[in-house]
Amino acid sequence: MTYHELSVWTRGIIMDKEARDIANCIANAATKVGFHSQMISDYVDDPDRTNCLVRKYARFSDEPIEFKFIYENPHPDWVVLVEETLIKGVNFFRGTADGSAVLVVNSAREPEYLLKFLPDYMLQKLSKLVVVDGVSLAEQHGSSPWMFVRDLGQLAYDRMSTEGANERSAVGIGIAAPLLGALTSATGVLDLDVVADTVEERDAYYRGAENYRVLDYAETHKQMREGAGSPIAGSSA
Repeated sequence: MTYHELSVWTRGIIMDKEARDIANCIANAATKVGFHSQMISDYVDDPDRTNCLVRKYARFSDEPIEFKFIYENPHPDWVVLVEETLIKGVNFFRGTADGSAVLVVNSAREPEYLLKFLPDYMLQKLSKLVVVDGVSLAEQHGSSPWMFVRDLGQLAYDRMSTEGANERSAVGIGIAAPLLGALTSATGVLDLDVVADTVEERDAYYRGAENYRVLDYAETHKQMREGAGSPIAGSSA
């Protein structure tokens, strides 16, 4: 059975669309290839506030989704952080099974550096840490030096593009595009070209798919324990 829960963590209002686009594109691409999918926004964290933590969700399965009205992902295995400081702000692996999480972080830093901010109880949930410099890989619009590299005037459109309404701006723009590319490539579940068809800024999407750094934490940790002679889960002591 194929079933994945994507939780995208972001900051309210000024980075809301970036997270919404990531969840939308993954859900739409999953539907295109025959999965049952769902995108959820604006319930648990509504009304959001500028810079406060908010989340957007997608989930998809090859079987019908039974609990459509659970507005949070109970067991996220794909997690995206739209900006890097969120890595030390919250337990975004709550409910995640041990060794199952793919974490994608928008950052120019090395994965090994970011790993230091995860406590042990979160490290045990981690499978892969994927780091992509979404700011440098995204298309630049306007003169804003802010990390989401879009003209600040577009925020007014974002606030009108709530769930259930048509998006006023194109879907898959700014840092959402390279983050989607890195997520899709690192997980390998959805076809890169299928997801690309849901993204407006395809060049930035493919740049993200080709330019990310990944730390296979589960495999590295397993090898370290084996080298130290410690038993690992599922092995004979």
